[in-house]
Amino acid sequence: MKKFFVMAMALMMAVAVNAQSEAGKMAVGGNFNIGLDHGYNNFGIAPKFSYNFIDHLRGEASVDYFFKKDYVSQFGFNLNLHYVFDIKEKHGLYPLAGFAFLHQHMDVYGVTASTNHAGFNLGAGYEYRFSEHFKLGAEGKLQCLWNDGNSGSRGVISIGAAYMF
Repeated sequence: MKKFFVMAMALMMAVAVNAQSEAGKMAVGGNFNIGLDHGYNNFGIAPKFSYNFIDHLRGEASVDYFFKKDYVSQFGFNLNLHYVFDIKEKHGLYPLAGFAFLHQHMDVYGVTASTNHAGFNLGAGYEYRFSEHFKLGAEGKLQCLWNDGNSGSRGVISIGAAYMF
């Protein structure tokens, strides 16, 4: 994983940056997620919104819902920054970093328990812009989370689409 991250960062640094202005543009869309947590894998969906603060730098907010598996459902939100490196006309690569929050709820035969975890995201993504208003993307991130002094991490792989305006 570390080698992949280092190689992805080196590739992003080596590409030419497109001079087209992106400041002020927004996008709304959704992701299909796979959460990976030490053998516990679950699927989810996530609506998302992004805003380009300046050329190549955007903020993205997403709300994750992971479907119930083994009596546990998960809900969370992410606030991430992306720095997009344009490759050719329609391709973009970006590293991401940001804040993560995850709420887990367990319901086993009427007995319930829940926990909250806060932490940060680190990862990278790829997007392909089909047109001026539509793009598809894939993203991988590591969520480093804490709860009551305990720490843990989980991976999240996403594929999704967005409408840009």
